[in-house]
Amino acid sequence: MSRRVLGFAFIAALTSSLAWAAADTATMDEPHFLQAADEAVKSGDVDSAVQLLQSAIIYAPGDPVPYERLAEFYAHKGQAELAQQYFSLALDVQPAYAPALQGLALLDLAAGDRAGAQAQHEVLLRACGAACPETSQVEKALNTGAAP
Repeated sequence: MSRRVLGFAFIAALTSSLAWAAADTATMDEPHFLQAADEAVKSGDVDSAVQLLQSAIIYAPGDPVPYERLAEFYAHKGQAELAQQYFSLALDVQPAYAPALQGLALLDLAAGDRAGAQAQHEVLLRACGAACPETSQVEKALNTGAAP
C-alpha cells in the first residue's frame, strides 16, 4: 500500500472514531441517565439504577432532579436515611425545591415525626403555595395520618 492510501485510511478511521465518540458523548447526559435509570428500576436492576442516577448527578451537579430521584428510589426501598440525605442534597442545590421538601415531609411522617412533617409543610406553603401539588400531597398525608 502506498503512503497516500495509508494516509487516507488513517484519516477515515480517525474521522469515524471522532464521529462515534461525539455521538456517544451526546447520549451521555442527564436525561439519558435518568431515562436509563427508570428502565433499570422497571427491570429490577437495582444496582444499575443507582449507578445511573449517580451518573446523572455527576453530569448535572447543579440540578436537584437527580438527587431527588435517587432519594425517591431509596425511600421506596425502605432506606430512609439515604433518602433523607439525598433529599437534603437536592435542597442544598435548590433550597425551595418542592419535590424534595415533600419527600422530607413524607419521610418525617412515616417515621412518626408529625411535627417535622408539619414544619416541612409550612416550608412548602411558603415555597410554592397551597395550590402546589407537593403541598397538597403533604397536607393530604397529614390529614390522613399516613404517607401516601
